[in-house]
Amino acid sequence: MRLLALTAVILLTMAGAASAGWLYAVDGDYLYSVDPGDGSWISLSSTWTGTELLTSCDGYLYAIQGDMLYTADPETGEWESLSSSWQGAIALTAGSNYLYACQNGIIYEADPYDGSWEAIPGEYYGTALLAWAGGALMVLQNDILYRTDPATGDFTELPSSYAGTTAMTGSGGDLFVVQGDGLYRVDPYTGEYADLGGGYGGVTEMAVANGYVYTIWEGTLWKTNPDTGDYEALTDGWGATTAFCSL
Repeated sequence: MRLLALTAVILLTMAGAASAGWLYAVDGDYLYSVDPGDGSWISLSSTWTGTELLTSCDGYLYAIQGDMLYTADPETGEWESLSSSWQGAIALTAGSNYLYACQNGIIYEADPYDGSWEAIPGEYYGTALLAWAGGALMVLQNDILYRTDPATGDFTELPSSYAGTTAMTGSGGDLFVVQGDGLYRVDPYTGEYADLGGGYGGVTEMAVANGYVYTIWEGTLWKTNPDTGDYEALTDGWGATTAFCSL
């Protein structure tokens, strides 16, 4: 399955499609691919009910559903299970060719090819969200944001309180958070931030694609320009979305 999927990805890359960036959402029982330009979507596969954690790594999608870690082909939605014992995981992200998931106060580094894992150094009770930005694992733990080296567990506490943060995602050298009603761009090195505007209260699903920030708010997919704060509504009908990422 993976060889066929890889071939498809290579062909799309040659055609210029794969490099454009795409959005993916689990809404109800279905996994959807979503065009970041206009919000139009295609249903890929079913049996995803209960999935709350979704990320991408090395050209594939990864999800934790119940006890299992799955990989899925972003073109077809075909999936395979990688490993078990993930029940209770509360956060998932990817960076530097690894997956990172927090479960029971431990952050695990997982191999995206076989699902094998090992714990990274440190104690992470109280962790709510994970993201990868600026070449480091960003950990939101007990309302404090930490820049963390997953290889050593060394960390830097960044300034400001992040109480009330409901969503966090990274892209390159930027970290984006929704805290309360506001959307903020945070420097993952210094913690300095820029206010991108309000109207995001209750957002739990956020992703970045093609230089834009995408959020789902009250069932509508929104596109925000992080340079200006300008935003637009794309499509609605996303009221049952439980997991969201870009690739």
